[in-house]
Amino acid sequence: MEQSLGYVFTDESWLKQAFTHPSSDQKRSTNLAYERLEFLGDAVLELVVSRELFSRFPKADEGLLTKMRAAIVSRQHLASICERLGWGEHLIMSPQLEKNGGRRALSILANTFESVIGAVMMDSNYNAARKVSLVLLAESLDNAQNLLEVNSKGCLLETLQAINCEGPEYVVELVNPEQPAGPFKATVNWNGMELGRGEGPSKRRSQIAAAADALKKRLWEK
Repeated sequence: MEQSLGYVFTDESWLKQAFTHPSSDQKRSTNLAYERLEFLGDAVLELVVSRELFSRFPKADEGLLTKMRAAIVSRQHLASICERLGWGEHLIMSPQLEKNGGRRALSILANTFESVIGAVMMDSNYNAARKVSLVLLAESLDNAQNLLEVNSKGCLLETLQAINCEGPEYVVELVNPEQPAGPFKATVNWNGMELGRGEGPSKRRSQIAAAADALKKRLWEK
């Protein structure tokens, strides 16, 4: 674990706590699980990524910076990094949760990523947590603009489901019915309103464009 982080813990109990799922902490009052570290790590990641994007993209406005940050710190993306590093295999959890696929659960993996950053912060300081975050997110930051485009659907789904459990619905049509191979146009709807529109050479690309348009307009906030 420490090799993958490029960091050696002074107090390894912080690392153990970062990998302890609440299902294995039966008393809960002991605070042995990762929930508090997750809270801290989430805040650290927001600041680290915000500062890095601010420096790397001096011409980007607040809206674009917000969307790139959202793509990088999204639960889907953090979980994918966690899965690639094999962290799920090191999690301490109840046998029942493990049996139900807990080691591969998106939310648990994302929580673990945030918790590890929180653990580094508590074991050392913000600068150490920042360095570890930049190591783990190096590729993501280098490809922030591409990641934003590809992850638009995931970001939109996560944003809307945080409001209620209903996810967005996409309607895809041919731009020209006489050209069945495309291009395509898509609209994304949610909770009875149209959130965005987009076009692309494939159905998937048109949906991504529609999701990106929805994230730009943010009509659910109006």
